[in-house]
This record gives sequence, C-alpha cells and structure tokens, in this order.
Amino acid sequence: MDLSITGDEFATVNIDFVISMFIFLVILGSVLSIAGGRLETVEKAEEMIQARSVSEKVASAIEEVYSGGEGHQVEIKMPLDIKGSYYQVNVNQSGVLVEVGGWNTYSYSFQKKISSYNSNQSEVTLLPNRTYTFRNVKDGYSNTVVIF
Repeated sequence: MDLSITGDEFATVNIDFVISMFIFLVILGSVLSIAGGRLETVEKAEEMIQARSVSEKVASAIEEVYSGGEGHQVEIKMPLDIKGSYYQVNVNQSGVLVEVGGWNTYSYSFQKKISSYNSNQSEVTLLPNRTYTFRNVKDGYSNTVVIF
C-alpha cells in the first residue's frame, strides 16, 4: 500500500492553477486601479478645459466691449453647469476667475474698471444659467465695463 502523495499529478496541477489565478487577479486589480485613477484625471482635465473656456469667453467679451467704445455691449449666456458641477465666475479689474470643484482657472485682462449694475464694486460674481450684458459706459474721463 503506497500512501505517497508525490505521484499525484492532479494535485500539483490544481495548486499551480490556484497560484496562477491568484497572481493574475492581483495584477488585474492593480491595472484596474491605475486605469480608474487615470480616468478620474481625464474627467477633471475635461472639467478644467470647460472652465477655462468659460473664463476666456467672459474675458474676451470684456475686451470686445472695452475696445468697442462707449455704448458698445455684448450679451453672454452662462452655461447651466460645467461637466455636471456647480461653478462660479468672479470678474475683477485684472481678469476672470472660474471656481469649479475645488479648482480654479484664471484668464487675465488688461486693467479695466468693472462694475455691477447695482453698485460701484471692484468685483462682480456671475452665476450659472443666467444671461449677462456687458456694456461700455463713460464714467467721467474713463470708461467702465458694467455688467448687467
């Protein structure tokens, strides 16, 4: 009666298979984790590209209104959201700041006086899904871009 297990080929094949599957699953899990992180980075980059587009659009409108002279005006419709996230646009004399998802993007503008329709303020906040009118108004000896 031979009780030796060294001659059992099926057991050796099963152990090799189990070890191979374990290594394969560890590698697969690592690859999926890395891919998930990369996809999040790509989505955040797309969100920032859209935010930058909004800031450039507002800065361009300010430049156009200012260079158009007294009485020139431009209307801008702000998007509902940026990639499903709430955002806020702050306009001041040096540029346009868009805040979305804890990130910021900034578009510079030459020194211009900026004001809201209801007060002389140095910073104006633009909110999503609203239409704003940018108008060049004579203010004494200088011009001011007023945002309605």
